[in-house]
Amino acid sequence: MNKASTVHSLSEELLVPYIERHRKNSLDAGIPFQNTIKKILSELFDILMCESIFLLLDDPIQNFSQINPRNLTYIGGIGKKSQEIVGLKTVTNQGFIAQTYNFGSLSVLKSENNEKIILDKIHLPDPIHSAICSPIRVGPTIGVLVSINKKDSIGFTIKDVRMVNIFTGYLEMSIQNAIDTKKIHEQTKRDNLTGLYNDRHFHQQLEKEIQKAQQQKLPLSLVFLDLDFFKSINDQYGHLVGSQTLKEVSFVLREYMENESAVLARYGGDEYVAILPGIQLDEAVEMAEKVRKGIHEKLFMVSDGSQDQSMISFKGVLGASIGVASFHDHVPHLHDLLQQKNLFIQMADKAMYRAKELGKNQVCVASQIASE
Repeated sequence: MNKASTVHSLSEELLVPYIERHRKNSLDAGIPFQNTIKKILSELFDILMCESIFLLLDDPIQNFSQINPRNLTYIGGIGKKSQEIVGLKTVTNQGFIAQTYNFGSLSVLKSENNEKIILDKIHLPDPIHSAICSPIRVGPTIGVLVSINKKDSIGFTIKDVRMVNIFTGYLEMSIQNAIDTKKIHEQTKRDNLTGLYNDRHFHQQLEKEIQKAQQQKLPLSLVFLDLDFFKSINDQYGHLVGSQTLKEVSFVLREYMENESAVLARYGGDEYVAILPGIQLDEAVEMAEKVRKGIHEKLFMVSDGSQDQSMISFKGVLGASIGVASFHDHVPHLHDLLQQKNLFIQMADKAMYRAKELGKNQVCVASQIASE
């Protein structure tokens, strides 16, 4: 049996992006995946009697090309050099780890005539006499499990390969379960119609962003939007067309609220809100104006719900009254977080209603109210 060794892995929070695949950003952790990694690597390490084992996963949101190859991150490891390597990144254009990832096939390696095996020349430059590289697949290949240097001269056996296959399956199943858990958790935060966040999650996230803005002295803007003349769409074409219109509006918000950290939510009915972390007031106003213009100038084409799937189209009918507030500019320093949040919402909401009073389909800033 291997001498007791510590399994090293990324923290729960840092692991989230690797299992929260196909999404641009992550908002919270809460996925109990770290202990699973440690348990699987520890048990396989005891069985194989090898020098070290590493788990690498790709970054699902990384932009990559032939010039800029995809990165793999060492997210877990046990044995020699594991403490110093976990958390580091390597590239997929060199070594047998990269080859396993790129081709998605298992490799059993043994050095012959002192020939050097290169797994990863960046982080594993030491001589390697034997290794098993197993692809991790959840749909496509998303990573590699690599076992290094069997502690005897024979090298890894067929039995070892079988065990690696079994534990690779455990890892794949655990990752898939973590992804599914995250998806279910995510669905509870979403508005069923538009796919934007719901008002409950909006309030929770706004409190977090206010705390972050205060602690790190970062800008934070808040946008409230209420559709103008939406009732006429409902009255003329019916609620089914109205619902599809609300969904189309959510696409406009996603298009023009370009900040990756933006939290977009449907606040209820035909109201929408956007939390914009790291965005100054003038930039938030500019984004709001793009949204307003995008809604007013968009050619809406939606099904009327009839059997023949007839399409209803309209343009220049909808407008948007939008209010914008900045946390540091418009909210006084208070010790009560809930009071600060409510005041922040109030300022953006009042600005939105002021936009309606001034003639609708325009953007109004909270400071404009304060100065009148």
